[in-house]
Parts: sequence; structure tokens; C-alpha cells
Amino acid sequence: MSEIALILAGHGSHISPNTAGIVWRCVDRLRRWGAAAEITACFWKETPSFRHALDAIRARQIAVVPVFTAQGYFTQTVIPTEMGLDSPVTHKSGKTIYLTPGIGEHPLLGEIVRQRVQDTLTSQRLPLNETAVAVIGHGTRRNRQSREAARRQARLIGRRIAVREVVDAYLDDEPDIPSIYQSTRAKNIIALPYFLANGSHVTRDVPRALGLTQNSFPESVEGRNVFYTEPVGSAETLCAVILELARATGLPFEIGKGGLWSGFPKVGQDSLLAALDHDKILRLGQVMVTRNKAWHADDDGGALSSPAALRAFAREDPFRPLPTSSDLPDGWHVELEHPAQAHAVIETIYPGLVADWAAQKQGTFAAESLADTAARQSGMFKDMHKLPSDVIENAVEKVCGRCIRQPTWWDADSEPLHPHPKSLPQNEGGTLTAQKKPMAEEISCKSACNIWLSTARQMGARAI
Repeated sequence: MSEIALILAGHGSHISPNTAGIVWRCVDRLRRWGAAAEITACFWKETPSFRHALDAIRARQIAVVPVFTAQGYFTQTVIPTEMGLDSPVTHKSGKTIYLTPGIGEHPLLGEIVRQRVQDTLTSQRLPLNETAVAVIGHGTRRNRQSREAARRQARLIGRRIAVREVVDAYLDDEPDIPSIYQSTRAKNIIALPYFLANGSHVTRDVPRALGLTQNSFPESVEGRNVFYTEPVGSAETLCAVILELARATGLPFEIGKGGLWSGFPKVGQDSLLAALDHDKILRLGQVMVTRNKAWHADDDGGALSSPAALRAFAREDPFRPLPTSSDLPDGWHVELEHPAQAHAVIETIYPGLVADWAAQKQGTFAAESLADTAARQSGMFKDMHKLPSDVIENAVEKVCGRCIRQPTWWDADSEPLHPHPKSLPQNEGGTLTAQKKPMAEEISCKSACNIWLSTARQMGARAI
């Protein structure tokens, strides 16, 4: 068990906490189940990124499970490229990494789709001969295979349930979503989003393309009754699928003895505990930590007792897609049952940060230049390093200027965007305030994140 790890690779979002939220809920559940010694998530649009997720894992045997409904652009191109994987089984840096198929390939997802349709038919008393089903996937023109998962689900529904018509449609491919009204004739349409979570696509983009304007269903659109279902994901079901895919690698992922604060990535943990033994108190970003307590540097407020509660407080209201942005909500603390939990708390708030902090201490930290990051890209971020220098600098100031990390990937010789804060004058009373607060540890950033790339691309487009 101590030699295996599990990484869930999801999409993430800049808009909604739910897209990555369903993945993190699976991580929490799998950690409680004790499925592996180290379990974490990584994302395209959020951190930790696909590129650096492996850096925080100590285990030598690692399974990477793509939490995507379709086998296509992300599972076949983006994830392997960003993680440096050259085949389903990759040997690198003394580790063996197994990349499994996406969860949308698993038969259990088909059963969930069937149940969603059947529940709607039953609860709404819809006649089969007056009802059409539209399975709506994301799709992408970059990889035509991305349509296959939703198309397969449509075929399965057509064989299993005798509704009048079954079609597939796509948010970013053909046939598009509005075409549903031309390709079907039935009075009633069950529109099923073949997505995993109630993210921005499910709650905003797909309803908009369907012409839906309210949150109650059915809604009349073009003279048809549209019933919009929930997406297919739920943490318990997805965890079962994830474990089956992970076990198919031959690694012994089993349900054992876990816990709320167990199963976190291990790289950097020993260095953190040694530093706490020596210094008694550390500050990483906006978090203060000792061996028995962690809290916001400005206000230690109410107690939080689980990773899920702490992550929700730090990330969801308001949504903070960049966990290292310098607006971490204050007014919380966590009482630690054992010193290793200090690492788990920091990893919950700042995923992957302890590993980079430890690498800096050991002199092994290496940043990736913007040119190298851009050279890996096959989509919208290709050639980002060729943007005008003023656009790059403005994007660095806008994004990195509000991040606790230093953008060493940009210009190692530049002045820090946010130098270490000085200690405040001592307050009367209190044991860990004012002068006794340590300065924040400086932590470098390995490469331009998706939020920076997206911001710079938008700035570059406006500059043209």
C-alpha cells in the first residue's frame, strides 16, 4: 500500500467550483476509504496542474484516472503531453505511471444514463411514443473521437428504451445543440447532459444553447416540452468506477483503513515537520501552522474539522479558481490531532505547494520557461511566448501580482512582485501575534498556470 498512489485528472473551471468540486469530493471519499497511500487530483484549468501533479507524489507506482466522460482530446493528447506520459504505462524518474481510460468508457456510466431517462419518463408520466431523448456531450473539433462517448450512450438508450427518437448533440461540435429541434419531432424532449458535474457548462452553456430561460422544467421551447435532467456524476458512483479502472492496471487498490486527514501526497512532508520542530511556527502564504494548530495569518476565527469543510471555506464562496491567490478567506482555524496533519491542512488549501517549498529548501526546484510551456501546447495557448512583452508583463502583474507565489518562470532576474512582508509592531497580550509572527516563506512558481495563460491570451487579443 505504501508504494502506490492514485491521481484523478479532471478539467476544472475558472467560473464554477462544481467542475473540480466533484473530483475533490471523490478524492476525499477515496482517502477516507484508504484506497492508496497517496491520493490527489490535478486539472487543466485549476491547480495542481496536470504538469506538476507527479512532483508531489512519493510513491513509485501511480495510477492516473482521467475523470472525463469522453475519450478524446484531453485524455489522449493534453493529459499525456502535460504529464510527460508516452504510453499507457510510462517509466520515468524511477516511477511507473499507468494512464487508464477515461471514466466515460466504463459501463456503469451507461446504466446511470439509462436510469436518468427512465426516472424522467416515470416521474413525468411521458408516453414513449411522444418522447425523444437527446444525449448532450461536450465534443471538440480537435479530436473527433470526443463525440463517441455521447454517441454510444445515445445508441444504448435507443436499444434499451422504446422512446420515439434518440439523438446526440454537442456543445463544441456537430451536430450542435440547437439542431435537436430539427432532428426530432416528438412533443417531449428529455435533454440529458453527459457531463459529470453541475459546472458552468451544465448550468449555463447547455441550457442557453437549448433555449432554456428558467430553472423549472418542463419548459416550452419551439412548441416542445423540454425536460432537462441532472448530469451523470455523483461522488459515490464515480469512486466505484475510478477504483475499477485503477485496479485494471494490476495495482492493489483496495478499501482499507483511511481517515479524514490521511492519504495526502507525501513529498515535502518530512521537510515541513522538521521545520516545525526547529522553528515551532511557520507561515506559508496566508497560513500559519504549528504542530498542533493551523489558522489564517490575519484571523484564527471558527474551527473547521475536515478537508472538505476547509476546502469549501477557502475555495467556494466566493469561488477562487487559483488557490494561491492572496485573498484567502480569514476567520478559521484547524486543531491538529497529530503533526502530520499540518501538512494535510496546507495541502488542502494550497495543493502541491509544500512539495515546491521543500524543493526550494533542498536546491532542487526548477522552473519551466514560458517558451517551453508554449512549445508543448497544441491548442489555444500555442506560441504564447510570442505575445508582445508589454502584454506578458501586464498579465504577470494582473495574475501573479495577486498570487502568493513568485513567477520565476517569467524573469528570474526581475524584482519580486510581492517582497516578504515585514513583521508588525507587537500587540499587547497574545502569544503568536505581531513581532512573533514569522514572515511568509517565499515560494516560487514552476510554470505559467492556465489562469495566467487565459488572461494573457485575452489581453493579447484586445491588443491586436
